[in-house]
Amino acid sequence: MFSHTLERAAAKSCVTDSSKWLPFVIHSQDTAGIIRKFFSDWLPEQIRNELAKGLQEQNNIEKLYERSENLCYLVALLHDIGKLTLAFQSKIAPKIENQIEFFQSIGIEISKPAEFRSSPHQIAGHAILEDYKFPQEIAVIVGSHHGKGASENEVNFQFNTFPRNYFGRGQTQEKFWRSLWEEWISYSLSKSGFTVETLPKPNVKSQMLITGLLIMADWIASNTYYFPYIDVGETLNESDLEDRVNSAWKKLSFPEILYINSYCNAAEIFNDRFGFEPNSVQREVIDIVSRNPFHGLYILEAPMGLGKTEAALSAAEILIERKGAGGIYFGLPTQATANGIFGRIRDWASKCDPQLHSIRLAHGMTELNKEYRALLKKKAEDSGDENVIIHEWFEGRKQALLADFVIATIDQFLLASLQQKHVMMRHLGLAGKVVILDECHAYDAYMNVYLDRTLAWMGAYNVPVIVLSATLPPERRNEMVKAYLNRPVLPEIKGDVEPYAYPIMTYTCGNDVIQKALTCDIPEKKISVEYLEENALSSYLSSKLKDGGCGAVIVNSVPYSQELARALELEMPDFKIICFNGRFIATDRAKIEEDILSKAGKKSNADTRSKLIVVGTQVIEQSLDLDFDVMVTELCPMDLLLQRSGRLHRHNRNRPLECQRPVLAVLEPSEPRTSVYSKWILEQTRKYLPEELVIPSCIPELVSKVYAKPSEDSETYAEYEKQIDDKKYKAEKYCIKSNMLNSRRRYNLLTHFFTGEAGNSAEAEASVRDTDETIEVLVLKRKSDTEYSLVSGKYDFDITSALSEDEALNIARERLRLSPIFCQGGNFAKTLEELELNMPKMWENLKFLKGETLLVLDHDNEAELIGMKLRYSNKFGLEVKHGAFV
Repeated sequence: MFSHTLERAAAKSCVTDSSKWLPFVIHSQDTAGIIRKFFSDWLPEQIRNELAKGLQEQNNIEKLYERSENLCYLVALLHDIGKLTLAFQSKIAPKIENQIEFFQSIGIEISKPAEFRSSPHQIAGHAILEDYKFPQEIAVIVGSHHGKGASENEVNFQFNTFPRNYFGRGQTQEKFWRSLWEEWISYSLSKSGFTVETLPKPNVKSQMLITGLLIMADWIASNTYYFPYIDVGETLNESDLEDRVNSAWKKLSFPEILYINSYCNAAEIFNDRFGFEPNSVQREVIDIVSRNPFHGLYILEAPMGLGKTEAALSAAEILIERKGAGGIYFGLPTQATANGIFGRIRDWASKCDPQLHSIRLAHGMTELNKEYRALLKKKAEDSGDENVIIHEWFEGRKQALLADFVIATIDQFLLASLQQKHVMMRHLGLAGKVVILDECHAYDAYMNVYLDRTLAWMGAYNVPVIVLSATLPPERRNEMVKAYLNRPVLPEIKGDVEPYAYPIMTYTCGNDVIQKALTCDIPEKKISVEYLEENALSSYLSSKLKDGGCGAVIVNSVPYSQELARALELEMPDFKIICFNGRFIATDRAKIEEDILSKAGKKSNADTRSKLIVVGTQVIEQSLDLDFDVMVTELCPMDLLLQRSGRLHRHNRNRPLECQRPVLAVLEPSEPRTSVYSKWILEQTRKYLPEELVIPSCIPELVSKVYAKPSEDSETYAEYEKQIDDKKYKAEKYCIKSNMLNSRRRYNLLTHFFTGEAGNSAEAEASVRDTDETIEVLVLKRKSDTEYSLVSGKYDFDITSALSEDEALNIARERLRLSPIFCQGGNFAKTLEELELNMPKMWENLKFLKGETLLVLDHDNEAELIGMKLRYSNKFGLEVKHGAFV
């Protein structure tokens, strides 16, 4: 079929055995075979539609389906054509038995050019295709198949600047290499049904998705478990190649394409999914989504505890069925909220389709989630009645969003707009799903830049997006709509809706924007607002809870929570005081969450609640379904204050006499406290906070007033605006462009949307949140010079020997984040320098421990770090002092 010289070109060599290899023609056909399998057995209809539309042609849809699949097949065949160069073959030939001798026997120079590194094979492939008059829109896909493309200038100067990398020396050599290119291009075009003249020009969206598919196929075809090496001298015919692809696909065992039956009897299906009848808001959300002929953006603002999650999942089912989506992405603000909802979504997903499907919990600490790890240990073939599994191939960080059902921190969504290598894989994962974003009021101006950019891409891909929030400032809501529609000006909003209507759905219908007030069938709750001085806190709580009941004290910083918890424990010995903040070891935090949920959660009773006080930080408002009889809170932005109030009298129950009337007491510290919140927003919150909250009807008006631009100049507002502008400017640095997505002329290449790169994964994930540098440590206790243990005293570890995987995992769970003081000024480098001395040499490269830092406590659970004293307890967390502890 091929010339002998083309058959002897190499794609891959075996590190351990020079008699094993992968010829270029075989690896290319392996990759193309997997691309075909994607289309026949895995790719959601939603992505097929976008690929077809992205060819920018007027053919009928069936023809476009075929042409888009054939285009993907073509780029898979051509993706490694840059390996048919002297630069690459001279590098790989010494690693393959008799390869140098073969080239010498046909008179081809095979010595390595001096500047061979200047023409990596992906850039070489891009340059070769452009030289043969392929559209740039296709050449750029080949040039980007390692996750990052080259600029037009980088490609254009390849042949002129580094000719030896491509042709060797002399016309004979050039003629040889060009003959290989021409033979392979001719074969690839013939197999895919194109000529150079009839090739389509995919738009940027299709370039992004095709590149994602190509990367994915290339990774699979490069994995020797699926596609093993062959012996040098061995030949494979077409039947053998087909068997290789079929065998690999069987080993991969990807789940089938998700299929959901028509959501015709909404109430009945809702009851089956969740075990209860839908309320009025849930019914209206289902009705709106069912009637909307487009798929668009849906922003649901409704009170805390009203069942927004179930409404969103029901809407997602309708959209999956109608749009041919392959699953959902459910994004949440924190790891705790993602962990908390994982089980609920797993239960829902298992009822959507009886076929086997994949699920993924995606955040930095996934491996420490016990429920997830238990599911991970189950293999698909051993799943029994389980139809939702964890598929090993999607466990990679960059493959995470390709699973069918993804529950993740919002970072995974934001990272789709970060200029990071292999970002195309994130786009491929999201473009085939229905996206649900929860608690969107929790994101700051910096994160919103990435959020809006990614929303613009989702709008371009026609991905349905459901946004959930207790409430949003009107301007923020409008910005999200503009981003999704990729329009600089908000279209006129349709719908006869009263100002401050609530609950409310804002949604797009084609290019129109519609608002609809929803019927809320939960009774209004009136909450009195009082101000409370710090020195009266213990007497206030004692009076309120003397006959039983539980209370919460929520403050804005960890040190303040520790200080108050210690004080209350001394002043209120008859009460159970629980301190809950972000400075606990992960395992202790999980125990505290479980303890608080059992004592003050939905299923708690009078005995567990009696005389309980939880003193904590923002973790209370974000992660747990808690119900307090009394609440004291430090002043915070209005939307978050209302979120906190949602944990006050949350469920219907009998309450002690002094707690019959819900009261929100605003704590006034005895001395100024450092705040993470804007001075302007705090001033506005105090200004507009009424003597009585009427929940939920007061929510939109109060939030709107607090975030509204003032009519008069204000120094604090100017400072606030500058902070917002600075955050946005800072966020733009590594953001992928999106404002050019609608351009049909100048910006038509994927590389036009990238101007830099954020770096490795750890750096990238930090880049999408505007936080100060932080240091996470694993915490152990020194028992002797050669032995550490967990802080609890459980398990002993010999520091002079390697650990088992289970031992390393137990240590990896003992994680916490240090106080920001260790990252300020020059402290960051000093802190890391000291911490790095603690990790035993035998542990440095172990799974779960590689790259980690270790904080080692003494027998009193204390340590010294850059001159500061630290003390850890499972009651208060990690405390820091400049002097000694007393």
